[in-house]
Amino acid sequence: MARTAARRSDAEDEELIETERDDQAGTAQAAAPAVSDSRRRRQAKRGILQTGESAPAVARKDRPTPSARAEAPRSRNFVVRFVQNTREYFREVQVELRKVAWPTREEVSRLTRIVLVVTVVSSIFLGAVSFIFGFLTTQIAENTTLATLFTLALIVVVAGIWLFKDRLFGAE
Repeated sequence: MARTAARRSDAEDEELIETERDDQAGTAQAAAPAVSDSRRRRQAKRGILQTGESAPAVARKDRPTPSARAEAPRSRNFVVRFVQNTREYFREVQVELRKVAWPTREEVSRLTRIVLVVTVVSSIFLGAVSFIFGFLTTQIAENTTLATLFTLALIVVVAGIWLFKDRLFGAE
């Protein structure tokens, strides 16, 4: 989305400038009033703001802020660049590894046991499913009607559970 800014007309600008002139003439102020850069430029362009007036010095905003880390000059030689990039990579890896919160020996032991138990249980389950489907496929290939009927019943039950799982187990 594009940002739109409401701009003041020249008449409104002149009115504001006149108001500021009256305020400055009526009261002698020790410090210059806070004026934005764009307004100060407009006033200087119209001759209202003299260059000798004390205006706060503003840092230039038209250039990017220099980075904190000076970049090393890159060589044009491929081999030198490759070595520099490899060194930089390993330095950054070392810095990041220092930031890692390493687990204690007890945590590593506990998590290893959990992973091994889950792996054994899932492999037993998948092996059983593979054995059942392999057996049923063999029986269907040998044209056994009992295996065919059992397979069809199994498909209907699994499909029914899948289709009506919200009604059976409650919607979450």
